[in-house]
Amino acid sequence: MHIKFSIFEINTKFRYNLAQLVEFENSTDVKKQKCRTAYILLLGFITYSILATLFATGGYEHGKVTNLCIALLFGILAYITRRTQDHIFASLVGSYGISAILFFHFITEVDWTIGMDAFWLFILIMPFITNYLSGVVYGSISALSGLFLSLILFHTDMKYFLQPYGQNMLDWFSVIYIVAMIAAAFMEYELTCYQIEKKISDEKITYFQIERNQRLREQLSIYENNESTIRKYKHDIRHFNRVLAGFIKNNEYDKAKEYLKELDSMLERVTAVSFCDNKIVNELLTIYVSRCQKLGFKLRAKAVVPERFPMEELELTSLVANILENALEAQEKSPKEKRFIQIEIIYDGRKLKLQSKNYCPSALSFNKEGLPISTKTIQSGIGTAQIRSIAQKYSGFASFTQEGDVLIVKAAMTCQ
Repeated sequence: MHIKFSIFEINTKFRYNLAQLVEFENSTDVKKQKCRTAYILLLGFITYSILATLFATGGYEHGKVTNLCIALLFGILAYITRRTQDHIFASLVGSYGISAILFFHFITEVDWTIGMDAFWLFILIMPFITNYLSGVVYGSISALSGLFLSLILFHTDMKYFLQPYGQNMLDWFSVIYIVAMIAAAFMEYELTCYQIEKKISDEKITYFQIERNQRLREQLSIYENNESTIRKYKHDIRHFNRVLAGFIKNNEYDKAKEYLKELDSMLERVTAVSFCDNKIVNELLTIYVSRCQKLGFKLRAKAVVPERFPMEELELTSLVANILENALEAQEKSPKEKRFIQIEIIYDGRKLKLQSKNYCPSALSFNKEGLPISTKTIQSGIGTAQIRSIAQKYSGFASFTQEGDVLIVKAAMTCQ
């Protein structure tokens, strides 16, 4: 039960780097949602362009041609988006395509009474649309089309092909557009970080729900086996008593003693189900006691943990499960007569202290952080790293040492 989470759960100085942002944008569920949004937006602009052509432009033929070109471009992109489910392609081609259409519209305009402010306002909101559609990386690349358009038309000789604009428009629009791009990129970055963190949180919750259901099923199986065993012993107890009474009556005390030992070993088949008041610790110990019994040895456990104390349930589960799972994996590789696991979990009202000992079939190597190096073909070290990470979160420590053929894990953390 090594605790694994999403590939996105990586601690970085800047929370998430560009590669992680791109990977998130290309994940299946995000692409599905963004493609649906892109498709709806494209249909909305197509509808607007058609209505503007029919009702808003009157005899303004130049504007009709521009609106029809925009409708045609977005219609093609809507079709491609529907077929390919590629929202990034729609954003890139759409932004540069509409900038090209508007470029030709501006430099071929002959009616200088129309005014072009509405067009430029639309260009100014393009960074927010493209960033939302295709994320902070590809969205910013898409938004560059509007910046290039303004630089070409306001800062080259192309400006002489335009109708007269105020000096502020010529001097400041490109600067304002850069500010809009930065604002849009920052807003989308924060939104994406929130979405990634929510995705991680949802994955954790889902993972632990699955683990919880699995534990409950395993516990139910243990309870059913216990009930069946106890019912059988209850039925046979009279016979056991008669046999024992016969030994005592005949002064066969050695036989009576051996018989009691045999009866005691039979009772050990009933799995202990109550170790402490904490349900999570109880569940995990019950399950691993049963698993150890199936491997032919008894898990020795001591737990003094209240029902509630200041530690997140998910982290308590991860902590105890990783310690027990690592120990059990070692026993599966060990000779039957040498298998053992001993664990103590104590909460004293301020600190949670854990110590486990188990037989270790081979000498371990430790990395520079003091964590055991996995001997598996595919090494992960996630279990031991998770134990230490949780301990450090609660201002504590986790240590891993080997004394002879015994691996000792100690952890202590402040929970108050």
